[in-house]
Amino acid sequence: MSLKKVFIAFTLFFSILGFSGATLAKEVKKSVPEVLKEVDAKIQAALDAIPSADSAKVASLIKEVAENASELSANYKFEFERDKVVLKMKKARELAKKSDFAGAEQELKEAREGFAGLTKFQ
Repeated sequence: MSLKKVFIAFTLFFSILGFSGATLAKEVKKSVPEVLKEVDAKIQAALDAIPSADSAKVASLIKEVAENASELSANYKFEFERDKVVLKMKKARELAKKSDFAGAEQELKEAREGFAGLTKFQ
């Protein structure tokens, strides 16, 4: 073997050793009821922030809810219904950005009911 081939072999060997087990490990998924509890708590936090009339804060809280809801997965019907509820979250966020807090609150309440209804699709 030439020196170049040996160098490449050692480089590959040490680069493979650089990967940790955590890098290759699968992400631990939370159960659907746990995620639904977290989503409900974050919706409540967004509803509690509405009286402060801070549109940026309310919009960011709503975005967190939508991101957390993306962890929910069970089957195609469940995901279809979840996506419909996430659209309500998106609408609530847009309303919050426009400082229409009454509309955002209504959309959040409907989304909360929608997330609560997801349990029958598991």
